[in-house]
Amino acid sequence: MQNVKFLRILKHIALLICIALISFLPSLHFMPKEIIWFHDGQRLLEIIILCIVLLYSTFNKNFGEPIILIEYWLVYAFTALIVLSILSSLLAISPRHAFIEATIFVGLSYLALIIATSYRMNSEVFIKRLVYIAWGSILLYMVSFYVGYTTATIVKKPLVWPLPFTGFSNIRSFNQYQLWAIGLLCLPLLAFELKPKVRNWLYVALTFWWVLLFYSASRGVLIAWLLGITVTALIYKKLAWPFIRIQLINILSGLFTYFALFTVIPKLNGSTLVTGTVLRETANDRIDLWHKALTLAIEYPWLGVGPMHYAWHNTTSAHPHNSILQLAAEFGIPATLIILSIAGFGIYAWLIKFNSLQLVKENLVNKNFSIILIFTITTNAIYSLVDGVIVMPISQVMMFATIGLMVGHYAYTNPSYTKKSHTLSHGKFNLLAFFALLTLVTLAWSTFPEIAQGLSGHEKGFSTGQSAIGPRLWREVN
Repeated sequence: MQNVKFLRILKHIALLICIALISFLPSLHFMPKEIIWFHDGQRLLEIIILCIVLLYSTFNKNFGEPIILIEYWLVYAFTALIVLSILSSLLAISPRHAFIEATIFVGLSYLALIIATSYRMNSEVFIKRLVYIAWGSILLYMVSFYVGYTTATIVKKPLVWPLPFTGFSNIRSFNQYQLWAIGLLCLPLLAFELKPKVRNWLYVALTFWWVLLFYSASRGVLIAWLLGITVTALIYKKLAWPFIRIQLINILSGLFTYFALFTVIPKLNGSTLVTGTVLRETANDRIDLWHKALTLAIEYPWLGVGPMHYAWHNTTSAHPHNSILQLAAEFGIPATLIILSIAGFGIYAWLIKFNSLQLVKENLVNKNFSIILIFTITTNAIYSLVDGVIVMPISQVMMFATIGLMVGHYAYTNPSYTKKSHTLSHGKFNLLAFFALLTLVTLAWSTFPEIAQGLSGHEKGFSTGQSAIGPRLWREVN
């Protein structure tokens, strides 16, 4: 009984810290800036979450039951992926740093399973709480942004990044945070019983949320959003129209409001607020970064250069801004093909269960939630081809939270699926719990030197010492 209570406390702590990471850290900084910057604070909190998640998974001997459906070929695929990741890490320039990346992804996978099981306990309550968290997070962020905008307008001071944006080491990291939440924010308008005034205010808030996207000048997000909307429309046809209609209303109203706030008002006020626009003519050249990653994948095809080690082989950027090329360069081509196969199987299974014919039978919440989840994962997968979606801490947590929601939603609406599952348990021995312990020990060992260095107030902060520009694990101080 005490063990059950202890596990419940650990689980709730992990989920609460996860909520704090997503809700507050983009807007508020609770740590001394002289020692811990926004990015490092977010990474530190992510590692704390994963350690608690792995500790919970270690002591929970029934972890993974009955949620996990593992086909036998998937067991072999995951085993091969783990073996390849270990070998790749051992052969890297800095094995300790390589193991940090590998164990973070393993820990995030355990987080996804915890979210999946939590979803199954009471899906309706879980979804509503999730929506409230997402809305609370963006409202808090918008208050910070528009206070900065209003102040700049009054004093006629140009806005230069990162102001009024805060909380991220790069403005594209903000775009990742924005894109993961943008679909979920529409769920209340689609499936909740709302008063007319509340509905109208939600539309207004979404309009101002889109203004931030236009001001942040991210064409990659707009392209990913457009392709995500197109894929969603092709899959769900008429069923997707209510969701797409809301998105179209928001993007158009957001565009007009953006021009009003950053063109009309500044001219009337005699000031110049905006220093960049999504319609700008220049662009960051990603071709060289992609070429470097492709070269590394060709030179080290079997095991790559090691997890996180693109930063050790390139001085201009710590990652190639392309998820597939990053995996191929760092983990090797076989591991990348395994990951893509697992992802492809997951999408295939999802579309078999949640196709347009099947969704007609679902209630309003499940139907729209299914559509939003496929839109979210598709849009961010596309965006990951031009940005570091799989690199930044908040984006990583939101990515695996979405995967966990998809696993939980699938299993919840298809209970017969679990009857066919192979749960990796043999009597009293649970392989998932044992592997969680190994991962926890490795994660703690590999991250301790930089954490101790950063918390001690060392002038290099949490820096890993690699020469690449920009954060990969921590904020690099050269």
